[in-house]
Amino acid sequence: MVKSLAKTLLGLAVVLAWWTLRGPGDSHSESASHIPQKVWNGGAGTMTIHTESTCPAQMRVSFSEHSEDQKEPRLLETYEDVPAGSHSWTIDVPNDVGGYVELAALSPKPGDQLHWTIEVGGKTVDDQSDTLEKPLEQGYAFFLQSYFDEYASGDLGEG
Repeated sequence: MVKSLAKTLLGLAVVLAWWTLRGPGDSHSESASHIPQKVWNGGAGTMTIHTESTCPAQMRVSFSEHSEDQKEPRLLETYEDVPAGSHSWTIDVPNDVGGYVELAALSPKPGDQLHWTIEVGGKTVDDQSDTLEKPLEQGYAFFLQSYFDEYASGDLGEG
């Protein structure tokens, strides 16, 4: 549990640092207020995210190119607010693209739950659940998060 929390906090710090350093003026960075069905040219495979939450939440998926051929790799930050309940997204992803997947509860209360399964090519590569045990302290959040080295292969990384 402590290792998982430390890994999550490190991942969040990396994402926030990336956003701070790259900033909104970066021409290779885009954002969208919905999770896309296809990223750039897609073609390498599909990733499907199934979520369940007992409270409103925000789904975030970042896409970052890792190709050595790119001098200026592209970055796409996507997010979508969803009501409590079940939701699914299937995304056609390109090669050499990875990033963070995060489901964050909005104004959760003790007892609220988050769950997801992430499939790549029809195979489950990540399955997480969590329940909020006590009220959140100031400055804390309740979320699930994973980092993928490459979405198309389903390779989870350490962020």
